Amino acid sequence: MANARQCPSNNAAASRPIRIWKMTQLERFLVDESIIVKGKVAAKAKSFAISLGQDASNLYICFKPDLANGIIKCHYKKDGKCGPERTCLSCPFHEGQEVQITFFLEGRDNNTIVTVELPDHTQFRFSSPVRRHVNKYVAVDGDFQQYPDRTQ
Repeated sequence: MANARQCPSNNAAASRPIRIWKMTQLERFLVDESIIVKGKVAAKAKSFAISLGQDASNLYICFKPDLANGIIKCHYKKDGKCGPERTCLSCPFHEGQEVQITFFLEGRDNNTIVTVELPDHTQFRFSSPVRRHVNKYVAVDGDFQQYPDRTQ
C-alpha cells in the first residue's frame, strides 16, 4: 500500500493512508465494464475521493464528493498531470450513509467515457483523454470506509 496522493483532496484527509487495490482484489468488482464501490460515508465527513485508472499516473477519473460544499468534482490524470477539475452536480451523500457507487467504463477512440451512477440512481458522464486499457487501479481516500468484501 502506497502513501502517495492520487489527486488533490482536503487537508483533513491528507494524514490518512489511502487504500490502493491490486488487480486480484479489483477483479471481484468488475461486472462487465463496470466497477462497483460500496462503503459508508464517515460520521462528520467533509470529503472523500475514488480514483480509477491504469495506474496512479493515468486515471480515467478522480471522483471527489465535497460534502462540506455540497458538490461533486471530477478530474482525470494523464502522464502524472491532473486535468481541469469539473463540478459535476450537487452532492447527494450524507454523513453515516451506506452507499454504492457504480462506474461504467467505455472506451471511445482515444479516450474513456465514465458514467457514474450515484446511490439515488442519478447518473452523469465524464470524458477522460486517458485511453482505456486494463483497469488495474482503484484508490479510495478520505472520509469513506470501503466494504471490499460485500457483494450483492
